Amino acid sequence: MLKFVKNFLEKLAKENEKSFGTGRLDCCDLNKLKKTSTQAANGTSGK
Repeated sequence: MLKFVKNFLEKLAKENEKSFGTGRLDCCDLNKLKKTSTQAANGTSGK
């Protein structure tokens, strides 16, 4: 049973790293929209 939980947590950590990157997850940073290269070229902010 312990091996199952350990494997589950490792898979979850890998998926979270894939989704959110390796940086610190701060609630203020998660709610900000990031400019894509096309938005930056067009001058739009997405709001």
